[in-house]
Amino acid sequence: MRTYLIEKPLIQCTNLLGECPLWDPKRETLFWIDIDLGFLYEYQPSSFGLKMYQIGQKLGSIALTNSDSLLLATEFGLAFYRPGNPPPSNFMDIIPEGIGAMFNDGKVSPAGEFWVGSKGPRGTAKLFRLSPELKCATMLDGVSISNGIGWSLDGRFFFHTDSLDHVIYRYTIQGQQLSNKEVFYTPPIGTPDGLTIDSDGNLWIAIWDGGRVVQLSPEGKELAQILLPVTRPTSITFGGSDLRTLYITSASVDLPEDEKSAQPYAGALFSMRMDVAGLPANRFILRADPTNK
Repeated sequence: MRTYLIEKPLIQCTNLLGECPLWDPKRETLFWIDIDLGFLYEYQPSSFGLKMYQIGQKLGSIALTNSDSLLLATEFGLAFYRPGNPPPSNFMDIIPEGIGAMFNDGKVSPAGEFWVGSKGPRGTAKLFRLSPELKCATMLDGVSISNGIGWSLDGRFFFHTDSLDHVIYRYTIQGQQLSNKEVFYTPPIGTPDGLTIDSDGNLWIAIWDGGRVVQLSPEGKELAQILLPVTRPTSITFGGSDLRTLYITSASVDLPEDEKSAQPYAGALFSMRMDVAGLPANRFILRADPTNK
């Protein structure tokens, strides 16, 4: 197994819970979020420009759309937002307040639908699918911490992480139906978090409390690892003009004081040039922006 090492961050942003890095080739911009603080970050590598937007509520994940708006999974619902505008209001509330759950990781499918999960007490969370007609359906229930999501290049399999189970599951997918659930990968140390898939069909997984990112073959074999100077990497994506820069978010939340001292880069954004390219992020096919803004 190949081993790479990242010693210093690209941006020392000290996120509490950095997550959901997302490359927008149209803007040539990397977006990511701080879940608990409700911040959206925008970084343009060409100018080294960094902007931060306060959304006014917690964020679970973000997605590109076929308009200038981003689709936000907020704490309890969904919103559309154009970076730089005033904080948005939800156009749809889905998760009831007071049950201890909120939205978490999400990603757009090859069909242009937004698949987004929640996290809550064991067995109470779900995975949802939002159609271009803004209809929301439940795809999985009995989940605890819905996390990394991906589709195999041949369209046969759907990957879904339940971080409280410490497992990435693989499902057979036919249309919008999931079946044949099986354990795909369990790391020897730590918990699988966000994931992305490269142009060769291999998976890249951030290992929370494992201090590394691993590359897996489509069959689940470890091919490579990237060691980091932080224990809590959270998610990854490929970006840059050639999609060969791997961006990695991380967290500092709930680290004991002695570990915070030992990890001055906890919560930073990391990057590394790779010899394999990623895939462009799918865009949510928005029929009509309900905000009309």
